Amino acid sequence: MIRKLTLFFALLGAFPAPVLAQDEMTRAAFELYLERFSAGDERYAELYDPDVVFEHAPQFGVLRGREAILEFYRGIREQLEETVVASEVVIDNEQGVMAAELTTQLLATRDGVEMPSGTLDAGDMIISRGTVYYRINNGRITHIRGGIQGAERIAGGQ
Repeated sequence: MIRKLTLFFALLGAFPAPVLAQDEMTRAAFELYLERFSAGDERYAELYDPDVVFEHAPQFGVLRGREAILEFYRGIREQLEETVVASEVVIDNEQGVMAAELTTQLLATRDGVEMPSGTLDAGDMIISRGTVYYRINNGRITHIRGGIQGAERIAGGQ
């Protein structure tokens, strides 16, 4: 019996649950954040400070607080699948800043999705590239802003 319990607890320790929040931002934590975000796993927001500010595109305004960001993306996910991948990430915990070059793929899951660039139908896709700047403190994101350097629209079936 003791042998089985020892094995059980050893296995538990061998597979710790990934943790996002820590004292410093790391590339691994940021990659897990993007992985969870892209999968629609709301645990991505664990990396946000409760009072995070997200300066989204002008048409969407400024989102204030973790819950406001979660609510915004719940609405997005009703119409789009969003996948975000980082190519370059620079983190300076001492200065409290991080910058990431990101590629975002938006795939319409239904017809009639209104976007700033026009209406998407199911299967249509927008791929954009841009740089996002983050303020960070104690391993959490406190401020987000960015810009798109380019975007491509692809009609469904292509």
